Amino acid sequence: MHDGDDVGTASRQLTQLSNGQWQIAMESDISYYFLSDKRQETSRFAVDGEQILPIMYQRLSETSFRSDSTLLQNFDWDNMIEQGSYKGDQWNQPLKIGYLDQLTQITLVREHLLTQRPIPAIDISYRGSIRHHEFKVLGQETIKTRKGNIKTAKVQLNEKERDRQTNFWFALEHNMLPVQVQRIKEGEEQAKLIATDW
Repeated sequence: MHDGDDVGTASRQLTQLSNGQWQIAMESDISYYFLSDKRQETSRFAVDGEQILPIMYQRLSETSFRSDSTLLQNFDWDNMIEQGSYKGDQWNQPLKIGYLDQLTQITLVREHLLTQRPIPAIDISYRGSIRHHEFKVLGQETIKTRKGNIKTAKVQLNEKERDRQTNFWFALEHNMLPVQVQRIKEGEEQAKLIATDW
């Protein structure tokens, strides 16, 4: 949603693979006036005790007025090295236990909400650099969805260096599924994702 208008669709799926690893797949398709944006994101990861270990992250994007792009990250935990590529740039950087990708960070946030533990600061590996994310639980809030009113825990991520804020609503009675996400930049709402089915 943008300015109250329905501008696209998105889906998200978590699957356990035959080798015991997990995969998150997310797709979005947005069209607003002259702007169109299609994205496919995939993250494959392993779970070692309470530790999430990303194995591979890939994002394919097609955006109007921009060239199509592919972001690829491979995490080699045996040698503690990440290899990545984006728009012709390539990098190798050392890994540290705790580094996550764009998709697995929400899995860790959900895990801490489910077990009622404080959400730790999370370091995200992104395009050859590390972003430090700190989440804050703002409290409980009831939101309206197509399935009725849903009780949620509202969590906020502030990225001060980018003047950007993301709010997440996790359903208290539905395994802490994220049922609403809102992105705010420079004080204005850019978009809001609202779950319609799960």
